[in-house]
Amino acid sequence: MALSSEEKERVLLDRIVEGDEQAFSVLFFKYLPVLQIFATKFTKSDDAAEEIIQDAFLRVWLNRDKLAEVENVKAYLYKYVSNECLSYLRKKLKEDKVIDAFTNKQPNSHNNTSEEINLNEITKIIAVAVEKLPEQRKNIYQLSRHEGKSIPEIAEILNISPNTVKNALVISLKSIRLHLNQHGITFVFPIVCFFFKIK
Repeated sequence: MALSSEEKERVLLDRIVEGDEQAFSVLFFKYLPVLQIFATKFTKSDDAAEEIIQDAFLRVWLNRDKLAEVENVKAYLYKYVSNECLSYLRKKLKEDKVIDAFTNKQPNSHNNTSEEINLNEITKIIAVAVEKLPEQRKNIYQLSRHEGKSIPEIAEILNISPNTVKNALVISLKSIRLHLNQHGITFVFPIVCFFFKIK
């Protein structure tokens, strides 16, 4: 007997809870179009919408254990994206109160596709960005990326809370992504996840 769409999505969420990155990519691309439209309308900026969605999905991945209790995944994802949108607007209003200025920022940025960049060069750029991280964040990143440690394992090794580890990873990824952007490299979230292996 074939599974219903709701049952298929439940199976997908269960796989994500178990740490299945491929399942997470399926979820990402399934909801990306509607979330991108929503975030773009909210911020009036394609670039801001892209960053917001990446940040939202990063937080969903880091808190993927909560997906086990989610019944309406679309509403759940909208909540994360809405929160990121509000944070973005508050930040921009505080900085210069001219959100519309971001609408025309780097209009051709999407022409710099990741396919045009040599992966070895990307790895080198990421390595430089990692070296610039504060010592604790660098240690957390290396334990996660190079040694494959989970968030609870890193927390135990460094004798810090899991939330501290999560926050450090989020901040580190933003720093690394900014460094990549400065080199004309823009990623969608699953590729970022592939490089950084956040577990």
